[in-house]
Amino acid sequence: MAEISIEGRRVSYLEWGSGAPIVLLHAGAGSGKQWVKTAQLLEARFRVIAPDLWGFGGTESWSGEQELTHDHQALLVAGVIEHLCQEPVHLVGHSYGGATAVRAILRNRELARTAVLIEPILTRLLELAGEENHFREYFEMAQSFLGNVAAGNLDEAWRVFLDYRNGPGTWEALPEAQRERFRAATKSTVAGFRSNLSNPTSVTDLEQFSLPTLVMCGEKTTVPDRRVAEILRDHIPQCRYELIPGAEHMSPLSHPAFIAEAVERHINAESVRR
Repeated sequence: MAEISIEGRRVSYLEWGSGAPIVLLHAGAGSGKQWVKTAQLLEARFRVIAPDLWGFGGTESWSGEQELTHDHQALLVAGVIEHLCQEPVHLVGHSYGGATAVRAILRNRELARTAVLIEPILTRLLELAGEENHFREYFEMAQSFLGNVAAGNLDEAWRVFLDYRNGPGTWEALPEAQRERFRAATKSTVAGFRSNLSNPTSVTDLEQFSLPTLVMCGEKTTVPDRRVAEILRDHIPQCRYELIPGAEHMSPLSHPAFIAEAVERHINAESVRR
């Protein structure tokens, strides 16, 4: 992986191809490697960059005085674009990275020409929208993870999280080497859950999201994730909405070809409008 320095700390990233720049932001407990298959399908026509966010993959952890937030992750994204692109990019974010993409654009509209948001973790929108039952589903899963980690029960923390995301039995079916990689990501994932729960993005913010946006959602994802995607669909002014057939939450891993094609269609449609 290549490296740059942002805020005096190491930031790792992967890069493919040449052309108009696309920046891909990964899910929590992951890294830029999540996007390898998607990037390989896009690299013939685009320059694709997939950074590791603060505390994930090869990037150093956030060490500021404040607890990590998505706004701090947005600083990393802005730094990546400034260092590597020097022009507005097509910004794609999935899950945790989708929430960061939203914060990055709200902080600086000039960073991006278009956005693709794949089930961004903006779960507090459910609470703001009065959908307390759907908010509680995610909140209780997050609190279970945090509580089990605090008690030293790392395997139970990861079992609850991964089984929620990928179906019962997911943790038990993993080989030990993969389990150990998840255990090693515990600290960054705790910070990720806390930043998700403190994300200040509101419906009013979405209504000011003034760039062409594609919101994508897995056909078989959880109800809270689907409802968040639908709230974005209903409140972002220049929004298109697309279901990913047969997909659950981790669609960049399970459906990379569908996502790559959708991203390219969205970029091409924006180019025609220009």
